[in-house]
Amino acid sequence: MNITIGIVARDENDFQAITKNNLKYLHNKCNYIGILNYDNYGLIDTNVLKLCDGLIIPGGANIYPYHFYLLDYAYNNNIPVLGICMGHQIIGLYANQEEEKDLVKINNHYFLDKKHPITIKKNTLLNKIFGNNLEVNSRHLYKLDKIEKPFIISAISDDDTIEAIEYIDEDHFIIGVQFHPEDLDNTENLYNYFLKEVLMRKIKKENSISINEE
Repeated sequence: MNITIGIVARDENDFQAITKNNLKYLHNKCNYIGILNYDNYGLIDTNVLKLCDGLIIPGGANIYPYHFYLLDYAYNNNIPVLGICMGHQIIGLYANQEEEKDLVKINNHYFLDKKHPITIKKNTLLNKIFGNNLEVNSRHLYKLDKIEKPFIISAISDDDTIEAIEYIDEDHFIIGVQFHPEDLDNTENLYNYFLKEVLMRKIKKENSISINEE
């Protein structure tokens, strides 16, 4: 069974794009489509979202209202979500019912060629994938101040920056990471697990529809 992942395009002033590295761990494993938005404030076409079995919200520079619309649609329709950097922050703001202004400026986490260690909490999905520790890239200017239930913090850095959050139950699979796994060489398992969950939940949903139609 094929699955289709919607990748939210990054806004670059006069154009929108999906970077090549956002595809490297997906290539030949699934179908993928870019999700574009014309004016950054209008709603995304629901017909496009209906094509998506999973959603990736990658890094970027600006958070817009349509980002929260996308996440709300995924949340309410049980579509698995992987948020990266800005996508992680969007998930956190959504969970906290906050706005972009509530993000905290951080000055020691943006270096193009630097990495830092993070500690991954036990009994979390991220720990199942990576174990207790992981070295990640340092490329973000803002961080979440907190996270509200049912989301939990699954990883932190030495200065208590929230490095990963997740909300996983029978209906939801949402995980956000502050770092950029697409630019690391040891994070393919995160994408593989995400794709496995997308496929499993698609099969479950289609089986449920078939039973209800009988």
